[in-house]
Amino acid sequence: AAMVHDQKRCEEAFVLWDMVHDRTHSHGDLPFDPFMIKQRQPFWMYGLEELRCDLTAFKEAVKLQEDGVPQARDVQYAVLFDRMFRFPVTGERVRNYDGLGGQLLFAYLHKHDVIRWTDNKLHIDWQRAPQVTNQLCAEIEDLYRAGIDRPKLVHWFAAYDLVSQYLAPHPGSRWAKGPDALDLSRPPRKLVDDVLPDEFPLSMFYEALSKKLKNVIASTKGITAESPERVAA
Repeated sequence: AAMVHDQKRCEEAFVLWDMVHDRTHSHGDLPFDPFMIKQRQPFWMYGLEELRCDLTAFKEAVKLQEDGVPQARDVQYAVLFDRMFRFPVTGERVRNYDGLGGQLLFAYLHKHDVIRWTDNKLHIDWQRAPQVTNQLCAEIEDLYRAGIDRPKLVHWFAAYDLVSQYLAPHPGSRWAKGPDALDLSRPPRKLVDDVLPDEFPLSMFYEALSKKLKNVIASTKGITAESPERVAA
């Protein structure tokens, strides 16, 4: 709650998060190509990459907290709350890769009992959060390492399998039916056309959350540190 009322504290946390996030793109197996955004890939590939960088920022923040860095704990709050509760309900449901990363993080933590939504209350086990977020990060990193030896299309399907372990694909998805449902005589970039705009729809939790938060989030558009104080309706 203290972060909500302290602009400077929030800025310091988000700057630290952003610094680690951006550096992570160029580290690890299959490092992010700066021109990747110009390539045609299914949007879950971008979602996994953005999530990998955020999970790395969370992991480093845990280490920095142990070293006594004052902003480190705030980074952990910022990563989890922003990634899980803002990204999925912000923007259109059209290849929303940032939203997808948040959905995957929530589903993974929920499956591993770090998050519970019971009796209309949300509980986060902050003691186990570092361990379980590291597990998810490791699964993505294992995918990347294996991808070095895979053709592009095989790598895309492996990534789809990883995401669909935790998120239910759209019932009408052709990709969910596997390679036999696609025309594999076409080049991989053409198969991206078969990806649905909302390949992994919001869960019932997010449908409920969206009704509560969407207007509040929209009302903050354009607010800066210099803006007059506003109270969300």
